[in-house]
Amino acid sequence: MNIGKPFVDSWNIYIKNLGTIFIAFIILIILTVVTLGTLYIPLLIGLQMLFVKAKRGEAITSNEVLAPVGRYFSLTFGSLGICLLVLTGLLLLVVPGLAWSAWWMYAALLMYDKKMHIEDGMRTSKELVRKNGTWWHLLFLIVAFFIDFLPSVIFPPFGWALKFITTPLTMGAVACAYADEAQ
Repeated sequence: MNIGKPFVDSWNIYIKNLGTIFIAFIILIILTVVTLGTLYIPLLIGLQMLFVKAKRGEAITSNEVLAPVGRYFSLTFGSLGICLLVLTGLLLLVVPGLAWSAWWMYAALLMYDKKMHIEDGMRTSKELVRKNGTWWHLLFLIVAFFIDFLPSVIFPPFGWALKFITTPLTMGAVACAYADEAQ
């Protein structure tokens, strides 16, 4: 895995489709707040799918961020189950949690994009990540985490405003990595 390429691809897609992705991100924020967070996971997957579709050369519209809501239960509970497993691994032995976070980083995207069940998404994600380097993927996730959260910690008032750039950029980078590896 080339760690920098997904970030470059994400930036290029973000700049080329700035209005569309910005509006989609605003929709994500508003609906997440209005629904007290219950729609966050499918909306986030919808945002990522905008990057996947753009990476594949397809046209995108901001209302497509809503499309995964139709698979709300499988996406939400599947993603929450994966999060609980990763958290358990982090709390118990750290290394399994880190490995699992890398292995299953594409599971929700696979569940939606390829219409897979959770176990198929987890298995396929693990195969993709292991084929392309588990530790490179973990390093990629760590870099994405720092890009998204470090400005908020260093410059709190200004850093939160930067989230309008960093969050779509990092979520888009994961989506671009997925699009490259899951062809």
